[in-house]
Amino acid sequence: MSWFIIRIIAMSTMLIDHIGWNFIENPMVLTWIGRIAFPCYAFLLAEWFFFVFKNNKRLLKHLAMLILLAVISEPCYDLLEFGADITTKFMEEQSVMITLLLWFLWMAATELFHPSEKTDKIWRETTIILISTYLLIGFANYKMAANFNFVWPLLIVAFYRYLRYARNPGKTENKRCWIKRFSVLIWIFTWYLIIYFYFRSNFWGLEARTEQVTKYLPRIFWHILAALILSLTNWKLWYHARWFKNLYTIFYPLHALIIWIIITFFK
Repeated sequence: MSWFIIRIIAMSTMLIDHIGWNFIENPMVLTWIGRIAFPCYAFLLAEWFFFVFKNNKRLLKHLAMLILLAVISEPCYDLLEFGADITTKFMEEQSVMITLLLWFLWMAATELFHPSEKTDKIWRETTIILISTYLLIGFANYKMAANFNFVWPLLIVAFYRYLRYARNPGKTENKRCWIKRFSVLIWIFTWYLIIYFYFRSNFWGLEARTEQVTKYLPRIFWHILAALILSLTNWKLWYHARWFKNLYTIFYPLHALIIWIIITFFK
């Protein structure tokens, strides 16, 4: 499965999710389908980082694009989320683009501090620096009221580590072994969901977590499907026309703005 197909899946499932929330009385069926979107976007962000991080010019260009996209997306997201209350509630929650931007910075910091030598002292120092950086950016994500605070970023971090392993030129068999890739991704999603339900239950006891798992059980199925989709990637871009690249880049703010216009003037 090419990166083009994964981009199509990411955009389509996000659109389905937002159509459900804004046009359908009982949106949960479409919302569960939409659970595929963020894992795909997180995976694509981590994958794209590996294309640009060794080239400072491309890295800075991509970072500037993410900053601009986050700025443009915010009013579009606020209009869709809060509508007429945008003037009083726009600081209550930020778009997912803030999360993607912050964790792109985390990946850049990780590569910056990644040791070329593997002595115990260097690894200890690096580990401390990276954990501190994660907590700092996670705290920024939390204070800016970005999506899911500390939880969603865990997927980006996990995918970054996964791709660092899977793309290792010394371990080319990682690209060929689908079972290995799928197993690792299932392991990632398992731990992510454990942490997600723990946060979702507000750190209460087993009964509260069991209630959350039961209530959000379809999320588990759709995340397994997301793991399957991502494990089938063939590491090829395939279709790379400029118009599609531009559409993918602006799709988040564009679709939010279009949905808001339809709701406001035509619904």
